[in-house]
Amino acid sequence: MTKIMHEKLNLSSGSPVKIKWCDYDYFKFPWHFHEEYEIVYILKSTGTRFVGNNVELFSDEDLVLLGSSVPHMYRNDIQYYQNDPKYRVNAITLQFSKDFFHYSLQQYPEFSKIKKLLEDAKYGIYFEKDANKTIRKRITKALRLSGLDLLLETIKILSMMSQSQEKRLLRDESEDTLINIHDKDPRIIKVKAFLHREYTKAITLQDIADIAGMNVSAFCRYFLEKTSKTCFQYINELRISYACKLLLERRLTITQICYETGYNNISNFNRQFKKIMGYTPTEYILEFNKAV
Repeated sequence: MTKIMHEKLNLSSGSPVKIKWCDYDYFKFPWHFHEEYEIVYILKSTGTRFVGNNVELFSDEDLVLLGSSVPHMYRNDIQYYQNDPKYRVNAITLQFSKDFFHYSLQQYPEFSKIKKLLEDAKYGIYFEKDANKTIRKRITKALRLSGLDLLLETIKILSMMSQSQEKRLLRDESEDTLINIHDKDPRIIKVKAFLHREYTKAITLQDIADIAGMNVSAFCRYFLEKTSKTCFQYINELRISYACKLLLERRLTITQICYETGYNNISNFNRQFKKIMGYTPTEYILEFNKAV
């Protein structure tokens, strides 16, 4: 089982928000989590970012929002560990309590978009570079603030993040990564519930279409419209998310995980894993082991 550190941030008494300028030779925190939400804005640095099951390269201007208790870690490229002064980590972290303006989020409609943003943050949220420059500038300016000014600016930054159209969810360790709690159509809710229950089994399009009460061709169009994915894309992402969880637990071999997650041959499993994660299962484990 991979060890994970519980970081205690100890936000100062009376203030639910903490902002920090980071100037390191390299990122030193291991695989860890904390109860506070965290915005990580990397102005200058390169390496690999781990958020739950998600493994991606990061570079200058990388901006991510992490939810409460989401496991994460940043590992720099090899040149950062060779005492070369040309390579430094410059970053800003903005951390705030999970109870920060909780009552407002629950009671006031003006905060509905921020509420949805923070709900989605349990998956980790990445903000595309070119389209979110204004948010990055606000975070940089917030370094000069404290007290009430910093509290209000944090709410403004979250509001801007919630309205951004150029952001995407990162994957996490839960099996329900792809569930949208805001689905209103009872048919798609029923279909997703079936898929999340049965995705490790051999299921056909006919089986799924029957759940929706539609013929196969109509169902395929319907599912694509509702999810922007084909049904088999959706199933493969569920399976690979589960495979990542099993790989990090280190209880089963890759071949065992292949069959445990619903694939009937290792080559197809490796191909789907590489397509979705950008690494083969072996490479995924090696990348993670380098950082812990």
